[in-house]
Amino acid sequence: MEEHNITSLPIYSHDSDSIVTIVNLVDVLNYIIKEAVADEKLPSKLDSEKSLSLNNQIEVVMTLDADRESYRMFKADANEPILPVLEAFSNGIHRCLVIDYTDKVPPYVITQTDIIRYIQANPECLSGIDLDRSLEGFGLSGPRNVVIGKDNETALNVYRRMAEKSLTGIPIIQHDTEKLIGTLSVSDLRGLNYESINNLVLPVLKFLAVSESTLNPITVTKDVALKDALKTIVDNHIHRLWVVNEDKKVDNVVSLTDLIKLFSQA
Repeated sequence: MEEHNITSLPIYSHDSDSIVTIVNLVDVLNYIIKEAVADEKLPSKLDSEKSLSLNNQIEVVMTLDADRESYRMFKADANEPILPVLEAFSNGIHRCLVIDYTDKVPPYVITQTDIIRYIQANPECLSGIDLDRSLEGFGLSGPRNVVIGKDNETALNVYRRMAEKSLTGIPIIQHDTEKLIGTLSVSDLRGLNYESINNLVLPVLKFLAVSESTLNPITVTKDVALKDALKTIVDNHIHRLWVVNEDKKVDNVVSLTDLIKLFSQA
């Protein structure tokens, strides 16, 4: 994943040429939180013996959990309409394994990001939606209870919250002013190994710095046009937009799921 700058990876069966699952960074996060980390709520270091289990075979460390997207892998026929895929994406599925049952092309993965990129490059496919309309006009900016992390927490503690809420990213705010200063996401786990896993107990901003992640979160305001929001997402290779108010505090988040749900209802 680190080598190819991706967040998910199809896994073939060890005894056939069938793809049996798609492991993603959420799975990595859940494994680290549940298996490779010491039991204390706020450990000063991680359990190095358990951390070595990151070198175990995938089938050893992956448990069957029906709530995991990798367990209930969504599949689609390459020769069928894309609408069922859009419906799945609008309900929170992030990726789909596409199979050509005529065997003309090998299996491939299509993601929510692929859909957003296509729409941004081909706006004419959304003739029923006014892309000049603001996020507020589409009801995508109203204040809601966004799960947050604070700069005085460890990365591990914020990741625990992320795992508990089944999220892939959380805004990081200053604990005293509540202003947005960063984003912690599962993408920041790319390249994690048993040598660097102890970085998880660092303060979240220091963890992001060590991970060479940006501390400049991408934000928009409620009056930004939908077409500009799409361009911002595509140009910055991100999966969510934080909607902030005039005080730079997070009011809402617009996810790829939110956008695809809007488009699929057009």
